[in-house]
Amino acid sequence: MSVMKIVFFVNRYLPFLDCTAGVAMIVGAQKKETCHALWTFVVLVYPIGSFLSEVILMVRTMALWGFSRMILGIMVVNTLVLLVPTIAVAQRYLRNLRYPESDVLQITRCVASISDGEGWVFYLSIIISETTVVTLTLLKQYLTAVRGSAHPRLLRTMYRDGTVFYIMLLCVSIANLICMKIAPVWVSSVLQLPHRAMHSTLCSRVLLNLRKAAARSSGLSLDDFNRRSHLVFEGPLPCHDDSMLALSESSDTTAVEP
Repeated sequence: MSVMKIVFFVNRYLPFLDCTAGVAMIVGAQKKETCHALWTFVVLVYPIGSFLSEVILMVRTMALWGFSRMILGIMVVNTLVLLVPTIAVAQRYLRNLRYPESDVLQITRCVASISDGEGWVFYLSIIISETTVVTLTLLKQYLTAVRGSAHPRLLRTMYRDGTVFYIMLLCVSIANLICMKIAPVWVSSVLQLPHRAMHSTLCSRVLLNLRKAAARSSGLSLDDFNRRSHLVFEGPLPCHDDSMLALSESSDTTAVEP
């Protein structure tokens, strides 16, 4: 099993854990110990899952650019922009996390006694990361058009998904930030779990759409393609246009090679 396949499965199914824990906090937990365990789990797993979603987008972008050193460097900086603020905010939040007394929790369930307003840093870092990714995607599309090169099916899929999914995620992210800043405290986090689920779903769809495009390019049905191959990103091929994605088939593997 390839690394990207592992990332795909973890990204796709991890939201079932943190979203379930989040719902359990809202509707079921009534003790401080339970609240602390569930809240800590969500605060830790939520950003890990979101980071894996961003990894899918970053690897797709690096493949689009043929894994050039400049793009790799930009993605390293992008990763730091995601991780450093998130880790700092999560540590401070968990250190200051407090809950009301048990008799209050019987009514309110797991409502922390401090605001999660600092979480805007995490969501802003996601917006910055996705803006970087889509900017590089559109820049590559422009440079390819200027050269007069044709866009193979896989490239068209990557350009389309990169732009459309970015617009959708940006709208949800901005709505979530606005809600966190101006809504009353008890409803300020109402969009956070939907944001997580949508983020995971769309980023998983990136890889699924690439697989479908590769299957159509190979002339195989999707079922036959899934049985015979797996989709991996490999190093650049020496060809006339480094934006070209070549589909290489063998008896047990199909590779998307930028």
